[in-house]
Amino acid sequence: MLRSSAVNGPWLVNGAVCDRVPADDRGLHYGQGLFETMRLSGGELPLWPRHRARLSRGARSLGIDLDEARVEDDLARALALWPSEGVVKLIVTAGSGGERYHADTGTVPTRVIGYRPMPQPRAPLRLQVCSHRLPCTPALAGIKHLNRLDQVLAARELDPGCEGLLLDASQRIVETLSGNFFVKTASGWRTPPLTGNGVRGVLRELLLDTVFPALGELHETDMSLSELCEAEAAFACNAVRGIEPVASIEGWCNLDVGAVAPVSAALHRLVPCFAD
Repeated sequence: MLRSSAVNGPWLVNGAVCDRVPADDRGLHYGQGLFETMRLSGGELPLWPRHRARLSRGARSLGIDLDEARVEDDLARALALWPSEGVVKLIVTAGSGGERYHADTGTVPTRVIGYRPMPQPRAPLRLQVCSHRLPCTPALAGIKHLNRLDQVLAARELDPGCEGLLLDASQRIVETLSGNFFVKTASGWRTPPLTGNGVRGVLRELLLDTVFPALGELHETDMSLSELCEAEAAFACNAVRGIEPVASIEGWCNLDVGAVAPVSAALHRLVPCFAD
């Protein structure tokens, strides 16, 4: 595991303390890059192996020549500068160079690492269905690329205190604005398959791989809004906040927050920092 120590610290770019990237960086011009937002707990990044695996998959998809050893060296240097609790953001872009949309072979990626304190816990979520629809882009589905314009547009719709629920153009539920979505019906827990869009969150993958096999049946299946009328419980999850129960989905249903407790408890046993 990667460890941190000391006090609040600065941004690092390519392993050095810095808050600037080159003006010709392909991440700035074309969004050709990836990011990981990671929970820092006890000076460690407990989900780093899963973040690293997703980062590697994304780099292959976007044609970024990722040097994982260099990224890990940067992280180790960064964690020594920061508090032991908080949130670490890692950005990797395709670097500078190339002719417009065509990157040069051998372009050196840009690596950016930053820190922020942990956000305050939220009350059970009130989800608001966003009218902005996510496009179907199978080549990008699952990875956490830098182009977040769909999320920016969806966030502008939200009433104060609400979290967004995002659908695709076929009216299928995809995810929440900042996490993955799980819902419980009479047939068990369900979550969207994310084959055409959405981010395959590292906490989502941990729940699918480890938590739900021990708890009972989980279906990765398409869901429509009308099916939410049958919902008993739901939660959103991400690698920073963990599991957040959903209290209501505006215009559709009120939900049993307590029914999420067995899933939360199972996660807490695996990754204790998510008991906070």
